[in-house]
Amino acid sequence: MTVSTENFNVESDPKLACTCGKVLCDKRAVKQFFLDMLQLVRIDYGLPMIITSGGRCPYHKDELHRSEPADHQKQLGVDVKITGLVMAMKLMAIGAKYGFNAFGINLKAGFIHMGYRPEIGNKIAAWVY
Repeated sequence: MTVSTENFNVESDPKLACTCGKVLCDKRAVKQFFLDMLQLVRIDYGLPMIITSGGRCPYHKDELHRSEPADHQKQLGVDVKITGLVMAMKLMAIGAKYGFNAFGINLKAGFIHMGYRPEIGNKIAAWVY
């Protein structure tokens, strides 16, 4: 079964799955319920959202340093391209309405991390890179 929504599809947007290219890569993609949450954000936002990173396997270069799997490896995180702080804050506010509770903003690299961490409940984890 292909993980997809009206605006997001793993087959047409390969960044939703791991792109590390390693031999042992399982090409994991974000989970369907997570993509459904992201679709709600996209509808509310009203503009296209470019995904720069989604699911990641344990062999992905950005996961190798971790002692515990994080949002991307758990298939519960994406990075979305942003053009500035206003866009990041808007996506953060909309995302929180639909259950996202982990946000990391990297203005220099031009992305916002949007994640879902069920273990923190209604709390929000937010950071800057």
